[in-house]
Amino acid sequence: MLNIDKTAIKNILVVRFKGLGDILLSVPALRALKKNYPNAHLTVLINKEAKEVLTGLSFIDEILLYDKKLYGGPSGFLSLVLELKRRKFDLTVDLICYPKSALLTFLSGSKYRVGTPARGRSYAYNMKVSAPKEILYAPKVHLLVMKGAGVEDGDLKPEIFIPEQLQKDAEKFLFESGVSGQNAVGLNPFTNFETRSWGISKFAELSDALVKEGNKVVLLWGPGDDTAGFMKIAKEQIMLAPKTDIKQLGALAARLKLVITTNTFTKHITAAVGTPTLTIYGATNPKAWEPEDKRSAYIWAGVDCQPCEKNSCEDLKCIKNISVKEVLEKANLLLKY
Repeated sequence: MLNIDKTAIKNILVVRFKGLGDILLSVPALRALKKNYPNAHLTVLINKEAKEVLTGLSFIDEILLYDKKLYGGPSGFLSLVLELKRRKFDLTVDLICYPKSALLTFLSGSKYRVGTPARGRSYAYNMKVSAPKEILYAPKVHLLVMKGAGVEDGDLKPEIFIPEQLQKDAEKFLFESGVSGQNAVGLNPFTNFETRSWGISKFAELSDALVKEGNKVVLLWGPGDDTAGFMKIAKEQIMLAPKTDIKQLGALAARLKLVITTNTFTKHITAAVGTPTLTIYGATNPKAWEPEDKRSAYIWAGVDCQPCEKNSCEDLKCIKNISVKEVLEKANLLLKY
């Protein structure tokens, strides 16, 4: 393996595709990379829809967006490769190590190419990092990959930049809804994966119980979520969050006392803005997604097939076996902090 001449690194590319939460949890690694190469220009290649996850962060110099309309198909992929070569990166770090990201890293033209050589992708990297043998919190894994670029350990806390006006808008919404300070509980019952879904009816029952105990409750939601269906099931009156984009969601989550959710982007952005979370797990492994925050907690059934990491299942006992009473008791413990 090559030894990196850090003084020669002037232009760095990090490739990080995948979901919003995955990209948010990559932020500690990006921050550590910039700290080790403060004079280098840091560019991050991400999915187009994840742009607002990274905008405004001072340690990222440029965000390059993967737009399927521009870069989809063989000709589009070729145009992206030519664009990367034109930029003359000295160092490329692949934080996802998928077939596409590995090929882009290999073809980037970088002298130093960092990645995990799993599943036949060894050809792409000349700075190879072994994958951990145990399941670790995602930011720890990303920082391990960064060791291949000569990066020392960094802070594990994700972060997101929230403009001041959006913070004021969130405060205004809560104030007009009769909430002062961090005295409301957020609920996010929505997910696209059945193996992560605790169920609308159970979340509605939990919502009713929280309200009866004197809590203010805010229903958090995103595009396509069935908020009307939830409101019909819930018997006690709660607040419906306004339509929010990524940063608006972060601004609102930062002003809540606790957010109860399944393993979704809402969970990760809530942790990033410093609000405690209570996460209900199904098929996914808590060890990979739980921050080291004593104010937060998680619940899972611990059945024999868990975690399986599947997106669909005929049984779903892993998440169906979790009772409303169990979640309420755990929530009440967290609300005492």
